[in-house]
Amino acid sequence: MQSKREFQLPKLELTTLIQPITRSTLRIELTITPDFQWDERVHGNAEGFWIFVEDVDGELILHHEYFLLKQKFCEDEHLVKMFVPVFDPLPPLYFIRVVSDRWLGSETVLPISFRHLILPEKYPPPTELLDLQPLPLSALNNKQFQSVFEQKNITVFNPIQTQVFRTVYESNENVFIGAPHGSGKTVCAEFAILRHFDNKPDAKAVYVTPMEDMAEKVFSDWQERIGGPLDKTVVLLTGEPSTDLKLLQRGKLIIASLEKWDNVSRRWKQRKNVQAVKLFVVDDLHMIGASNGPVLEVICSRMRYMSSQLDTPVRIVALSSSLANARDIGQWLGCSSQATFNFAPNCRPVPLELFIQGFNLSHTASRLAAMSRPVYAAIGRHGGKLRPRPALVFVPSRRQSRSTAVDMLTMAHADGQPKRFLHINPHEPTFVKLIESVQDKTLKETLACGVGFLHEGTSAKDMAIVEQLFQSGAVQVCIVPRTMCYQISMSAYVVIIMDTQFYNGKYHVYEDYPIGDVLHMVGLANRPGVDDDAKCVLMCQSSKKDFFKKFLYEPLPVESHLDHCLHDHFNAEIVTKTIENKQDAIDYLTWTLLYRRMTQNPNYYNLQGVTHRHLSDSLSELVENTLKDLENSKCITIKNDMDTQPLNLGMIAAYYYISYTTIEVFSMSLTAKTKLRTLIEIISNASEFENMPIRYKEDVVLKQLADKLPGQQKYQKFSDPHVKVNLLMNAHLSRIQLSAELNKDTEVVVLKAIRLVQACVDVLSRYVAISDLCRTFMVYAAQWVLVVWIWGGEGAHSAYRLDPMLWWCYLVSKCVSFKGLQGFQTLPF
Repeated sequence: MQSKREFQLPKLELTTLIQPITRSTLRIELTITPDFQWDERVHGNAEGFWIFVEDVDGELILHHEYFLLKQKFCEDEHLVKMFVPVFDPLPPLYFIRVVSDRWLGSETVLPISFRHLILPEKYPPPTELLDLQPLPLSALNNKQFQSVFEQKNITVFNPIQTQVFRTVYESNENVFIGAPHGSGKTVCAEFAILRHFDNKPDAKAVYVTPMEDMAEKVFSDWQERIGGPLDKTVVLLTGEPSTDLKLLQRGKLIIASLEKWDNVSRRWKQRKNVQAVKLFVVDDLHMIGASNGPVLEVICSRMRYMSSQLDTPVRIVALSSSLANARDIGQWLGCSSQATFNFAPNCRPVPLELFIQGFNLSHTASRLAAMSRPVYAAIGRHGGKLRPRPALVFVPSRRQSRSTAVDMLTMAHADGQPKRFLHINPHEPTFVKLIESVQDKTLKETLACGVGFLHEGTSAKDMAIVEQLFQSGAVQVCIVPRTMCYQISMSAYVVIIMDTQFYNGKYHVYEDYPIGDVLHMVGLANRPGVDDDAKCVLMCQSSKKDFFKKFLYEPLPVESHLDHCLHDHFNAEIVTKTIENKQDAIDYLTWTLLYRRMTQNPNYYNLQGVTHRHLSDSLSELVENTLKDLENSKCITIKNDMDTQPLNLGMIAAYYYISYTTIEVFSMSLTAKTKLRTLIEIISNASEFENMPIRYKEDVVLKQLADKLPGQQKYQKFSDPHVKVNLLMNAHLSRIQLSAELNKDTEVVVLKAIRLVQACVDVLSRYVAISDLCRTFMVYAAQWVLVVWIWGGEGAHSAYRLDPMLWWCYLVSKCVSFKGLQGFQTLPF
């Protein structure tokens, strides 16, 4: 009995990964593994622990946060990310102490040694903003170009635009511009584009941004302001290879997201239209540290490599938030020191006053509830009384956006001012007509009182009405979930960020917003020509205040993550013969930011020194391991322990832009007898769905969905993204009604599933005749087409448009297999 109780004492195993971010900040990834027997009678449904990071003497707590271990996740590993300060002189070690919230003697201590810690090099100071006379539009010396800016009501250029004008508009140098969001960097990109079309009217220009929503907004803007007046064809890449090649041939100004340009430009040696690109503009370069940052790094490196190999200049203009290591970024992109502009975060044309408010509540729901009244007070304090000013409020989720809107009106009603946020006559005919046309009943009621809200399920019509009323000033407050910060076209006098954490269901933890997203939200407090200043109120957990103070007031350090995502890029370059041996692979890496940063911040990249030998050994090991993984997955073959050659699976993966691990799963799992249900399960296990979001308590919703679907296991791990994808695909084919968030997720799944199905066909074509594939894949494709177009009607979302191959599958299978069938459960396999 005594032995059994000893095993029930809460005990945790701890491991850490330490990465220096700056000379004063460390990033700690703490992996927590429960190591005790859970008994519900003893432990209940959850056990709480406090995590402390202490200095070497145990006298100073450098960081603290609460960790809750739930029973249903008691056998899983848990990842906690923290940022802690480090001081000069460097201490010998820190201690991580994890203490049970209610058990005596339940304590784990892990020392972190700094014996081999190498801090990054010091960062250079930012570029000084000169006190220059603002340039007028006439500085362009071109009436046609002036009209491009007159459409945006620009009469003079702001200080940052004035300072970079000569370098961007009057030279052909590569340029890096780092400045806070809202500084008019897009205008700087337009300088480069106008000069490009003036000097090389037949050459092509490309604009790339990490966010699809941003690409669509820029496309609609430039199509009207640049395409028409300059008679240039502006195109937006779609992601469908054959369509994109036609757009690339037709367009003079090509706009694309990262992945779409990566897919098109991979075969630059065979594609003359890619070689015809002479201007490459990349926006939001600070997101090189985000999840899709490796793609951003690769396409920038590829454009420089292509220029070198073809011996023809390709001008690169890079736009970013203020960066701490801008000098390294500029050198990587081939920018001279005179063409590297990195302005401080406070160099904004519209000065911003930032307030950071901490809440000492670890429970997220309680913290959000406690923030409602301060949000209402902040709108009243900063939104103005005599002259009401618009306020944007960012919240963590769709549910919170709706509840916060209702809370704002409840508090206004309690104050005896139920329509304090409405600044138009409520009986105005135009306003009444707009309100009556709103489809969402709750939104209709809140808009009538001056508060709008958006979420992923808001219809395009309702979204347009909310934006129209907000921008006109009729509605003072708009509440938006953080996932839509890149999608909206609104700006405000005051921006309020209501909490900075979102739930990651895959790891069962609340994670901080990516700092790039926070910078973008803060930057929306910007109305040049309307306001003389702006306000931002950021509300967060008290333990996060120092982190946000540092990275919102100081330039942002960014690092490469390419070493974690190198396989697919190597595979693509091997297929296109850019890499033909191991030495080529090492040479390829010398064009990347990774190569430049490895010696500047060695511990971040697991280097133990900064000598040439340390760098050479690390690169060789990285290349060896990456190529070995590709060989094991049968994507490539290595001959004579040196030369690389692509295999069929590698070529399929590169063509359809899918992961090497996905194609390996397809190769091992697919057979000529694969049935539809098995096929869906195989596709749902693709690596492309690793980052499918699992929202708070969504596992309960997914379990209910599984109960409605025949043949689904009732005891699946519903917090697994792949299980979610499987359920969404089955629900889509079964025509089951889903919530707004799940519908949005289904759109993403459908788009990816189409190319995954095509890859499956190519994988199986090695083993069986195409006639044998008809029964499985053509019927599947036909079912997909029918769901989207016949049952979806003419109003089916444009994202579901399928290419001719699937239409051919539809026509064949309709004649062969689809007579009288009523849903995929009745298909005869």
